[in-house]
Amino acid sequence: MSRRRSLRGVGLRSTRSLLARCIPTADNIRGPFYRAGAPFRVRLADEDEPGQRLTISGRLTGLPDCRPLGGAVLDVWQTNARGLYSNLLGIRDPHDPKTFRLRGRFRTSAEGFYRIDTIVPGHYPLGFLTRPRHIHLVATSPAYRTLVTQLFFAGDRYLARDPWVKDELVIELIGEDSPGTPGPRYHGHFDIALEQSGAREEGRRGRALVRDALNLDYLEKFRGH
Repeated sequence: MSRRRSLRGVGLRSTRSLLARCIPTADNIRGPFYRAGAPFRVRLADEDEPGQRLTISGRLTGLPDCRPLGGAVLDVWQTNARGLYSNLLGIRDPHDPKTFRLRGRFRTSAEGFYRIDTIVPGHYPLGFLTRPRHIHLVATSPAYRTLVTQLFFAGDRYLARDPWVKDELVIELIGEDSPGTPGPRYHGHFDIALEQSGAREEGRRGRALVRDALNLDYLEKFRGH
């Protein structure tokens, strides 16, 4: 193969990769366990939080030109290693540190990068309501449509039965030995692309948030399974 054709192949692959990153990230339901007001954090899980250590990192960009979104906010929440959320009923004192355990907000860097240090979430211990391990997030940036979505992990035995799993939201985790921690430390990469906001999109988002607040989609999905 000539050098020119080889370089052309590299260029095509790079173009495909860039186009993939410029596709808007798929949305998902917020679910019933979101709690507003989580503090800004350096890490989601404290060092003494039980569980396998996990780092999720990536970059936030805005459509249509894949512009890096510096200063964007990620509102993140997940279960602990046993599959339970903090402040499950939403009635705990917001000044109690335990109220926002494994809940937090993060700002992207000037170049749009983010990093979340946490643990691998557990499965819900709820029989037929058990879901694959997942992390919830809401991404916001001025002039862009708010994204509500979930992140799943390849190889989870519950992926096939979960009504909300989308292939584009499933990522691979890479484990590596880490001195001082039991078991491997896992790493995953997840880039996020936001659509520009507009009146039509905002109206649609408002209706979706009403349904989400009432948990209508959540209950209807499980009723059908």
